[in-house]
Amino acid sequence: MAKATKPKQKVVEPVRARLLWAATRLFSRAGFRGTTVDEIVAAAKVNKRMVYHYFGDKEGLYHEVLIEAYRGLEAIEVEALSHAQAIDTLTEEIVRSYFAFLEAHPEFVRLLLWENLNDGKGLAQTDAKLSKDPMLQALGRLLQEGIAAGRIRADMDARHLLISLIGLCLVYSSNRYTLSQALRMDLGSRKVREQGIAHVTRLLLDGIKVRK
Repeated sequence: MAKATKPKQKVVEPVRARLLWAATRLFSRAGFRGTTVDEIVAAAKVNKRMVYHYFGDKEGLYHEVLIEAYRGLEAIEVEALSHAQAIDTLTEEIVRSYFAFLEAHPEFVRLLLWENLNDGKGLAQTDAKLSKDPMLQALGRLLQEGIAAGRIRADMDARHLLISLIGLCLVYSSNRYTLSQALRMDLGSRKVREQGIAHVTRLLLDGIKVRK
């Protein structure tokens, strides 16, 4: 007689993780002011007191959601920086990584838009020191190497280059639906996004290089 197999146990996410997941989804949908603690605990299926136990209050939970979201973006930047040897390869890799991250995390895009609508106050109040310094330092170093070799324009500023890079990648996700209607093209399709990656990479590299 065959032995009865034990039923697989359902994996239950820790309470803190469930709260973060639910809060991220709801804050990205309706913003900080448009989301209640009751809605979050209902979605997370936990007791309301757990919010105050882990995060202090709704504001503390919102701050943690922002920190986790930005850490996800920082992780792909660190990965791109870990093996970029030239400005060309870094630009190509970071553009593709940004596109992939923003497509996979629409909640990050919405949180970013909400935070800017509120003058960045939530992010400014977090204890975490989020910074673009690693990216700026890498871009600055590679730009200087290119300038010294006569390949990169001498007037390039790493800060403005990073702003352009982020903005050109972000618009494909932040304005996806309005642009898709206005241009009659699906910005969510694989074909269009691949075209976008190639276009943004080429635009950035052509813009920083010395014209021959």
